[in-house]
Amino acid sequence: MENFPGIVSLFLVCLELVFLINLIIFAEKNKVNKKIFWLIGLLLGYQSFEFVICYFGIESNLVVYLAFVVISFLPPLLLNLVITIRKGSALLGKVIFVPIILLLLYFTFIIPEFVVTRCTVLFAAYDIPLPDLYGFLYYSPVLISIILLTKMIMNYEYKDQKTNLIILNTGMVLTFIPTWLIILLFPSLIEFVESFLCKSAAIMALTLTVYAMRNKLEKKNEQ
Repeated sequence: MENFPGIVSLFLVCLELVFLINLIIFAEKNKVNKKIFWLIGLLLGYQSFEFVICYFGIESNLVVYLAFVVISFLPPLLLNLVITIRKGSALLGKVIFVPIILLLLYFTFIIPEFVVTRCTVLFAAYDIPLPDLYGFLYYSPVLISIILLTKMIMNYEYKDQKTNLIILNTGMVLTFIPTWLIILLFPSLIEFVESFLCKSAAIMALTLTVYAMRNKLEKKNEQ
């Protein structure tokens, strides 16, 4: 297996592609589900980049930057999804994308600083500029999403919708919280944090798929 760096990423590409195809064919095409299609597409896209980078030994700074562009939209889109489910402000749902877009635009001036430093069968390690700021902008929407979903679950009375929200929140919690705890316990793994999280996000892709398959809204509620 040591001769197949990135092979786990290829497996996840195939898995998430199956999820996405099933959703496109079988899930209702409502506003919420369409966002889930995009979320799984982002995960699939990042894993594709990671497989190409590691398996083919590509060291292009631009390719690494593009991989980060793809995955950087995952957290704000997650929060946008939660806001949509809550029937919150459409403007707020758009504004939450602004910080990461501005940072990615700034990064276009320093693309050579995006470097892949190590590839293994499971993970890839990167050096990126402003890692602390990037981490803050990346994880804040995720944490807010989990908090908002938890509050919704506590307040919901309708059993079916409450079950759907529990499924959705469970995927987010199992994706991010254990990963954060493992990184805290084993700080040396911090170099793999982006790759580690995106592998764990296969759990979230599964729960997003289950949620979308169960989520049926009236067409008249779509925009």
